[in-house]
Amino acid sequence: AHRARRRRRRRRRRPRTSPERGAFAMSWTASDGTASWALTVGAGTALTSAMALWYFASPSVSYRARAQVVLAWMLSLSIVALVPLDVVSTMRADAPPEGLAGAWDWAYWSTFASTWFIIPLHQCYEDAADFSSVLRLKRALRENGIMFGIMFGLVTIGSVVMLASESLSFSSLRAYGIVLGNVWGISTGVLLMGFGLVDVPRSIWLRAGYAGRLQRAYKRVAGVSRSLHEAHAKLAAQVTAVATTSRVMPRRHELRWAMSAIENETPEFASVHRGSLDDAMDAAEDDVLDYDYDELNDLVKLRRTVRRCVRVYNRTRAQYVLAIESAFQCEALESSRTSSMRRMYRSPTVSVRDGSLGKCLDDLEYTWTVILTPILLRLLAAGLTFFSVSIIMAESTIWVGTTLGNADQLSMLSVLVGNAETSSALHIVVAFPLFYMCGCAFYSLFKLGMFSFYQLVPRNTDAYSLLVNASLVCRYSAPLSYNYLMLLPIIKQSGKVTTFSQKMASNVPEVAGELNVIVPAFLGLFCLAIALNWFDALLKLFRADNFKFESDKDKDESVDAGKAIVDRERAEVIEGGRIGSTNDAFFNDNEPTEQRLPVIATDASLEGEEREARSSLLSSDLESGSARWDNSKARLQQAMQQSMNRSGRAARILQTPMSQSGQDKVSKLDELFSDLSRRGPDGNL
Repeated sequence: AHRARRRRRRRRRRPRTSPERGAFAMSWTASDGTASWALTVGAGTALTSAMALWYFASPSVSYRARAQVVLAWMLSLSIVALVPLDVVSTMRADAPPEGLAGAWDWAYWSTFASTWFIIPLHQCYEDAADFSSVLRLKRALRENGIMFGIMFGLVTIGSVVMLASESLSFSSLRAYGIVLGNVWGISTGVLLMGFGLVDVPRSIWLRAGYAGRLQRAYKRVAGVSRSLHEAHAKLAAQVTAVATTSRVMPRRHELRWAMSAIENETPEFASVHRGSLDDAMDAAEDDVLDYDYDELNDLVKLRRTVRRCVRVYNRTRAQYVLAIESAFQCEALESSRTSSMRRMYRSPTVSVRDGSLGKCLDDLEYTWTVILTPILLRLLAAGLTFFSVSIIMAESTIWVGTTLGNADQLSMLSVLVGNAETSSALHIVVAFPLFYMCGCAFYSLFKLGMFSFYQLVPRNTDAYSLLVNASLVCRYSAPLSYNYLMLLPIIKQSGKVTTFSQKMASNVPEVAGELNVIVPAFLGLFCLAIALNWFDALLKLFRADNFKFESDKDKDESVDAGKAIVDRERAEVIEGGRIGSTNDAFFNDNEPTEQRLPVIATDASLEGEEREARSSLLSSDLESGSARWDNSKARLQQAMQQSMNRSGRAARILQTPMSQSGQDKVSKLDELFSDLSRRGPDGNL
């Protein structure tokens, strides 16, 4: 009886499951693996975004920028990861799982708002150099005003057209925004993807071959070294401008606090310049030193320019170190390959293994790097070439299924989806080509010349570059995902429509939908021009270098110059130095710099008048206050005259009439000197 009572109590405590909840659980945990895929996608996107941020972000990136970038990357990856889930649920299940439509709405409109409104404001906020958060936000709004104005004009035009056709509603405006985003994203994203579809397999195939690898590494070193010297020259000019402006600004000036903030963010003059400030001023151009310390806007402009130069220099310096290390590895690999004793040579920056265990590890590394890696890379290049050709054929014939109303386009991707027997295989067949398409498009963003203002460098990427990358990833993830669904005519043959395709085509006119197939139809010709280098020749003819894709063959750097730089760096590293010690344009802010003190003159080296003046200063008979101020005023005028003559702007400044504020300052100085001249030796009037 006691056991029976306990069983009855356990039955009362057991939660009851409603038939609706049970049906939902059965549909969610069906054989298609939807729940496991959703959990894997959520964990994978979060982990991938966090690891990418840790790998690329510089330690100086703020927490708000890190949070914005991670969130944008997670939303973009979630869109790409939802496509396999949507396709599997459409092909295998009778109805899509609950919550999928809401997930699509949340992911799409979050990335839409991020790429067009939120991240552009954050980019300009991080790039602004105003001295308060409110002023930085105002500057970000002003700089994005043109883009916001264009978008507002497009929305206004669309609203007027809808109002004239009596179809203006929230759903129609939503569809209008989707059309604008998809037309822009698919038209430009497909072209970016086309370059990646050609260049990614080609680069992997060339990397597998030993011929020309070392020469390409030397050219890379020569090109990065030249960029480092250019970045150093620009930074040195701005450091000279900061030092000159601080030198002429009075210590008790009302904007001295702003100048101090700029000096704290500027590298030390001794670490950038080898000579003195006077020599740097002689070599500087007039426009570099043309900053008025009486205007806060000029100081903001100076601070912003300094920040940009520091950002570019730090990025280029990190690329120089990576290029040198890559050249070291290429040299070691070439020596190992040509060794008759099958000896594994190592880079001078890597320690040598000792003992029998070290020899065994060297043999394993030799087998992996010299023998197996080239074979695996060629197999990978061949596989990616197959997917590239399949995607190009499907894109080139996409107009057949859309315009003619049938599904006879040449899509190998659709054949793979139809032959997938299990849900897990279908997930993989859908996910890999989609991720490959997006990866090729994002790869092209780094190679396009017009996007050279930002680069992702491991552990040295600033907040501005991270935000630019996050904005571009959000801008192209949804259109490329929708474009991929258009390459699967097997879904249309089955009489079903995916949830994402249904949302993208809802309330969208057929004419607007056909705009998404114009650019993909010419992808085959574009990829052929890229493969045969016709595209570069055409851009060179029209001098459109901003639209030219950069590659190793485009660099006309000298191999001998790069080899000489690598030889100097190797000798320095072997002697215990660090990479960059032999380069005049390389300096590190964290390393202590030598303090350059002025030379103390002795009495024997002084002239007669200077010795007499020095003895009078050191004597017990103190000079009167009026005489000291007169001498100081004369020396100040002489120094100002020498500075004006040195910079070559004396004639222009003398011809320019003095402003009212300058006249007031001169009158105040005259009153001050007149008061001091009336003081006696004891300091009283």
